[in-house]
Amino acid sequence: MSINIQSLDKDPVISNFFTGKLAGALDKLLGEEGLSSGELNVVIAGDDMLQRLNREYRGKDVPTDVLSFSYLDQGGLPSSPAVDYAIGDIYISIDRARIQAEEAGHSLKKEVALLAIHGLLHLIGYNHGTETDAGKMREKEKEILEALERRPAGDE
Repeated sequence: MSINIQSLDKDPVISNFFTGKLAGALDKLLGEEGLSSGELNVVIAGDDMLQRLNREYRGKDVPTDVLSFSYLDQGGLPSSPAVDYAIGDIYISIDRARIQAEEAGHSLKKEVALLAIHGLLHLIGYNHGTETDAGKMREKEKEILEALERRPAGDE
């Protein structure tokens, strides 16, 4: 599995160590879902980029916190598990993440992790269209976030 996390923010506050921990948590989730091969990209950018993407792909001319673009066919996985494939791209607005972290009373890193997990869950088929589906998605987000927070802290 190849997970690429890239920050386009002019003043990146997300350390390489944190992105390594986050990549590990996302990789674990993908492995649990049978997606242990392939590539996932996470791009941390500003509101301008997320608003442009939201307008272009969703017809909504407003910034948003996270967007996911799946490269998996509707049918799911490739026929051979040995084949590498692109899972998708997740775009996170660092500007929205800062605001939401402050509103929630937790760290920016936790908010970025939550948004990345949320975006990945969308890529692998989770949705929050109904209250039942939203509850399942929130529970899975919580499970993966807790696993990430249990990883050794190390030097950031």
